[in-house]
Amino acid sequence: MLEVFRENSRLVTCTKNKHKGVHKAEYLYSKSDNFKRYLSSARLLTENENIFVISALHKLVPLYKEIECYDYALSSKTPEEVAAWGKAVADQLMCLYDFSNTRFVILADDDYSSALQPFLPNTDLPLNGIGCGHEGYSQLDLYISNLTK
Repeated sequence: MLEVFRENSRLVTCTKNKHKGVHKAEYLYSKSDNFKRYLSSARLLTENENIFVISALHKLVPLYKEIECYDYALSSKTPEEVAAWGKAVADQLMCLYDFSNTRFVILADDDYSSALQPFLPNTDLPLNGIGCGHEGYSQLDLYISNLTK
């Protein structure tokens, strides 16, 4: 049976390449081609208010929120710290969405998606096992094509 969700949220990974200074999240990460591609893909599927950056440092970040450039990644954290990060992001999302009626699409590498998946019951992971970057583009294009048919 096909599940129908009333709400959709897209979670786009943060990136190492950032613009220096304080900027809206949407611009801060736009120095990265991967981020631009994932954000563009997310916008094909939902409205801006349902798109968030998942940041190792700031957790759940709306596109319009101004934050300062930083150097911090989940890959340098212990498994316990990564699990705590995933739970904290899920708790933020729980304040915004009814989990039983929301599909979360996580556009991120395995470090981020695997930290979130245990806490989010309805997830799509189009980049799962592939990682971020150009190798994930064709998989993401196929995913979007199937959703927009």
